[in-house]
Amino acid sequence: MVYSRIDHILLLTVIVLLVLGSIFVFSSSYFQALRQGESTLYYLIGHIKRLLVALLFFCAGLLIPLDKYQRLIFPGFLLLLLILIFTIVMGKMQYGAKRSIFISSFGIQISEFVRVWIVFFLANFFTRHPDTANKGKGMIIATLLPMFLIILVAAQPSISVAIITFLTLVSMMIYSEAKLKFLMPVILIGVLLFVVAVLLYPHVRLRLFSFISNPTYQVRQSLIAIGSGGLLGRGIGAGIQKFLFLPRIHNDFIFAHIAEETGFMGTFIVFLLYWEIFLRGISIAQSVVDEFARLVVMGLNTTIFLIFLVHVGVSIGLLPPTGIPLPFVSYGGWSLCANLFSMGIILQISRMG
Repeated sequence: MVYSRIDHILLLTVIVLLVLGSIFVFSSSYFQALRQGESTLYYLIGHIKRLLVALLFFCAGLLIPLDKYQRLIFPGFLLLLLILIFTIVMGKMQYGAKRSIFISSFGIQISEFVRVWIVFFLANFFTRHPDTANKGKGMIIATLLPMFLIILVAAQPSISVAIITFLTLVSMMIYSEAKLKFLMPVILIGVLLFVVAVLLYPHVRLRLFSFISNPTYQVRQSLIAIGSGGLLGRGIGAGIQKFLFLPRIHNDFIFAHIAEETGFMGTFIVFLLYWEIFLRGISIAQSVVDEFARLVVMGLNTTIFLIFLVHVGVSIGLLPPTGIPLPFVSYGGWSLCANLFSMGIILQISRMG
């Protein structure tokens, strides 16, 4: 039985989040759909279509052997490089950025997969070159290609995705036991690039300074939603912020919507689900002998949990608004594809333990 040793608890936890996501996407978006003259199911149907596409990525991660992906690391870099450059040059401008290229009406946002590639690249590099990984020349080679892709993502500009991707790079260096004298320069370069982004892009500067001076409108409405949820919430479907008070509530602020309708208890259960995913990922990484597989699980698992923390951090006003969706729950898109692909890989590796 090929699937007899798959981590069923992890799989079930992800399925629960996907089901909750469909419920809360509908409850947060039906009024907006009505205002647009569409059916109340308009956004739910769109979400399910995107979810079906994302499940294909999940199956690809689960069923295609890991060693085949290992052989595709360099071609994958070339593909990402070409599409990122093409996106910057020919991409469609939306919300002040060129983050997608369109084939007919189908948009492709490849930047979400850069973090996945970085995990594979560094896991492969540190596994194949253990002697040079902690030498100056080795670390320059290991970080040069990832940093180049991160700069291209930031140039779209997609700063929030670039920051998440950079944190993926740092976490992989930590898991690979990189020495502090090599880790610190990389972190300083990341900080320097962020300062450059703040100076170059007005919307990044506006979000940062608004966050420092006082919460933005979206964050204020998000805090109202969370506060009004109380212990048990208003009830599913009874939230008020979805009546266009909180823009993009079905995507960027769906955690606040969950808090408003299910209260502290609902968000606590959601936190436990993500915590369970994180712990299962660590358990799988500790159970496998293959070093490449171990690093891949640690990197992908950490990235998903980081995205969860960033989304919640924005919702409760601890971080500036970023537009980062809640993994497996927010309205579907390429982030959902990348996260489900990552989960398929982790579940595939769980069979090795």
